[in-house]
Amino acid sequence: MPKPSDSKVRFLRMVKIVESGCHEWTSTLHRDGYGKFHYKGQQVQAHRVAYSLFVGEIPQGMMILHKCDNRKCVNPEHLYAGTAKQNMADKIARCRKLWGRMKYTQIQIDECKRLYASGMSQCEVAEKMNMDQTTVSRFVRGDYLKRS
Repeated sequence: MPKPSDSKVRFLRMVKIVESGCHEWTSTLHRDGYGKFHYKGQQVQAHRVAYSLFVGEIPQGMMILHKCDNRKCVNPEHLYAGTAKQNMADKIARCRKLWGRMKYTQIQIDECKRLYASGMSQCEVAEKMNMDQTTVSRFVRGDYLKRS
């Protein structure tokens, strides 16, 4: 049986498998919500590293996209190589409501409401969902509907 590389071992220490099937990044996040990992001498988005380590080389000029719409997810089964055009089409297809400059899917909005209704505080929901508490507040109050 082949021995896993040091990079794979180090990488997997920072991953938590959650109920949805996503493998969520538990280490440092960039302000845009994507994981960060030091790989081959530079800081790289964790989902790109996951693809490189477990799927293969990223084709020239391609982005690594998420099937699950979870920026923290590094599950190789949830990742695929695509073009910038495909990425934009995917974003548009998933985003039904707009809030300011950020787009959130109805699934994300509903999940915020569900988590809040289950007893989590707005701050806890915001941390889990990688959003501002004020955005979560607008979602649970339904205020986002007035601005979209």
